[in-house]
Amino acid sequence: MSGFDTAWFEFEQEAGPLLSDQLSLEAPVGDPEYDLDSGSLANSMEWRDQEGVLTAGSSDPRGPIAAYVTRGTAPHDIYPVNAAALHFFVGGESVFAQHVDHPGTSPNQFHIQAWEKCGDEVRRMFRDTVGGGVALSYLNPWRNQTLGG
Repeated sequence: MSGFDTAWFEFEQEAGPLLSDQLSLEAPVGDPEYDLDSGSLANSMEWRDQEGVLTAGSSDPRGPIAAYVTRGTAPHDIYPVNAAALHFFVGGESVFAQHVDHPGTSPNQFHIQAWEKCGDEVRRMFRDTVGGGVALSYLNPWRNQTLGG
């Protein structure tokens, strides 16, 4: 293993857990009394090395839930798929329906808040382990915008 590879491995071992933990802290959590999946997005945060690239984000098996949360959704219709009716709670009351006109959701950019809270520490870890003269590319959900400076 080269000196760079060793330094990169050390950086990932420090920064990965910090990033995934901060994402977990910032992810929205519903009311467990009415939301059976409450906390599942927060609990799905993990980090991994993908061919030399440190990534941190959701591994939620339901699919791109984090993308729906961070980008928001447009108004849309919801119909039951694997059941005869939709079932949800409104004000603590159980409701069954064949169709819902969902109003959409506003974006919750918890990933930006997570980066803003730990980005300075991640950059310090990078400088201390990998050193200067190497570019740091970091969490960038849109790939065309720079986060955190």
